[in-house]
Amino acid sequence: MQTTPTWSSLAAALSHYDDEFPREAIEGALAHPEIAAQPLLDELDACASNPAKRCDDEEGWMLHLYAIYFLASWRDARAFAPLLRIARLKESVLETLLGDHLTEGLPRALAATCPADGEGELQALASDRKAYFWARSAALRAQALRALEGDMPRAALLAWLKEEGEREADRMVDGNLQPETGEDTDYLSELVVTMQEIGASELSDLVAQWFDDDLISQEMASKADTLALLARDWVACQAEELAHGWGYPRDTVAELGRWACFHPDEDDDEEDDGPPQEPFVREAPKVGRNDPCPCGSGKKYKKCCGATIA
Repeated sequence: MQTTPTWSSLAAALSHYDDEFPREAIEGALAHPEIAAQPLLDELDACASNPAKRCDDEEGWMLHLYAIYFLASWRDARAFAPLLRIARLKESVLETLLGDHLTEGLPRALAATCPADGEGELQALASDRKAYFWARSAALRAQALRALEGDMPRAALLAWLKEEGEREADRMVDGNLQPETGEDTDYLSELVVTMQEIGASELSDLVAQWFDDDLISQEMASKADTLALLARDWVACQAEELAHGWGYPRDTVAELGRWACFHPDEDDDEEDDGPPQEPFVREAPKVGRNDPCPCGSGKKYKKCCGATIA
């Protein structure tokens, strides 16, 4: 008979990075939300209030990352508010704190923990030009995911995307602004990505005009490819967009087990006496989910190398 774990034993195994995948602790925490949920909520609150402690931890602080995925897998709506606070941290802090989880884990966690009346807060984050661009993108992805999972009416999201897109297009035209990947002026392109994800064929003429007016980043996708994605029916969108684990976190143990930090390069035969590998922090520009995959396959990132990144 297995004994019930204590939070202190779970925290000892999950707080810092270890090159060994902490399967037992992960399974123990997931099996006992009555023990782990409140401390993990406290961790997210502390992370939002004092992110520097996590960023500067030389041993590789990990508990906030586990908190994001565990609470999302439980669909715990109490995590939504602290996640929004984390999403509003400044760029340098978010990149160090979350790394690739900023575009993979955060949008899924925001979607999975969002209460029934929380879409307005996601829209406020997406619209906030003071927030980091990729946090705004996460808020867009979260809304698309909620619609694809059946928790947000597609029609409501479609109406907001149309209004938001028209406002942003007017702003760009009035300011003579050009789209620049990963920057504030690329927001309209991110809105179009969200439209693609829900098959917003109703907005095809509008999107085509934005392409003709050079308001959409050509690095995102061609006009023809974009219109083809917009033309997909709703069933096809749900089937394709929720593939590759892009739904709510469900098989969390398997997903976390694929994290790159637990799989050091097996081709490197040289002894490494340096510090343990820590969670990845990006130095190169971020690759969007609908950008061409940098491996050169010709596929979109989310359906190639991005399909296995958590």
